[in-house]
Amino acid sequence: MDEMISVVIPSLNEEATIADVITKAKKALEGMGVPYEIIISDNSTDRTPEIARSLGARVVTPDKLGYGYAYIYAFKHARGRYVVMGDADGTYDFTEMPKLLKPLINGEADIVTGTRLKGKIMKGAMPWLHRYIGNPALTWLLNKFYHLGISDSQCGFRAMTKEALEKLDLRATGMDLATEILIKARQKGLRIKEVPISYYPRAEGARSKLRSFRDGWRHLKYMLLYTPKHLYIYPGFVMVAAGIILMIAAIFSITLGYSPGIHSSILGGMLTILGYNMVVLGALADAYLSWTAGTTTTRVTGMMMRLSGEKGAAIGVLLLTAGFAYLLFLFIQWVNSGFRYLPIRGQNMLALTALVLGIQTVIYSFILELVRRISSLSR
Repeated sequence: MDEMISVVIPSLNEEATIADVITKAKKALEGMGVPYEIIISDNSTDRTPEIARSLGARVVTPDKLGYGYAYIYAFKHARGRYVVMGDADGTYDFTEMPKLLKPLINGEADIVTGTRLKGKIMKGAMPWLHRYIGNPALTWLLNKFYHLGISDSQCGFRAMTKEALEKLDLRATGMDLATEILIKARQKGLRIKEVPISYYPRAEGARSKLRSFRDGWRHLKYMLLYTPKHLYIYPGFVMVAAGIILMIAAIFSITLGYSPGIHSSILGGMLTILGYNMVVLGALADAYLSWTAGTTTTRVTGMMMRLSGEKGAAIGVLLLTAGFAYLLFLFIQWVNSGFRYLPIRGQNMLALTALVLGIQTVIYSFILELVRRISSLSR
């Protein structure tokens, strides 16, 4: 094998560990007998860059701060066919790099990520909050949303081909880069493989840059942004169904452990309108992702796109007309009573809901038609 390997390591004031990390990386690569380069993406104010240069590493200085940005900046300087990424704080053992590179070299994967949870976590290396709650929860959600089938979504010790890296078009500038890599790899149809690795405590003097809740939220937010069906569409349908059930229960006085009345009907109408808007927003987000990220749209989005324009407007007009007709009937009753009596019924809220949904459907039909045309032009 004569292809170069690029090892990219972001660093921020890691003078306590950088020498050991680079030494281990060199030992592993020299043992493999391959050409290599070690790139330190550094924004330190201590001696980290001087130590790195003295050990033969190439130091680049990103023009902005951020864990993810440090990687993205350094990736532009990587010349190798294979790119390895890992932290500078000594928690990953760079002598284990051959395990990450082997599936790439053998053509078995495009991206290889370490798994600490199936490997060996040394005592004190990972806080219990991360090991038993945060990491498993984020990994479960990522697998649920994107069907990745991995065990450790937050592991930062990874390797990939340069071709795969270029396809990912990475943008995340923070810790959520780890999530972005996996999501985009799934979207691009890249092959992902996990290998067990060891995880060590940070060396004395090495300070963690991780902020559990802030960084956990960034990972979760990134996941949700790229799955409109889970963020908008599915919850929207649940709200619509619950709202319709409440309104029907109020109209027919169905006993559900209590006697539903006008307030149940009002709540049902609000849930129906809110849910409907969430479904449409989800379809719009889904369509946007289909032409910007190359994802496959859901059946709901496809149906809405087919009903855009005249068909959607016609459905909206029917809903609007039905709601308006009933409200006109109520108005006539009110006038005939000498403006003294307006019956309070569950049907009133159903009619108002139909009226609002009708107006929104007419408006949304034109927006969806515009989106559909833009989407077709971009292909």
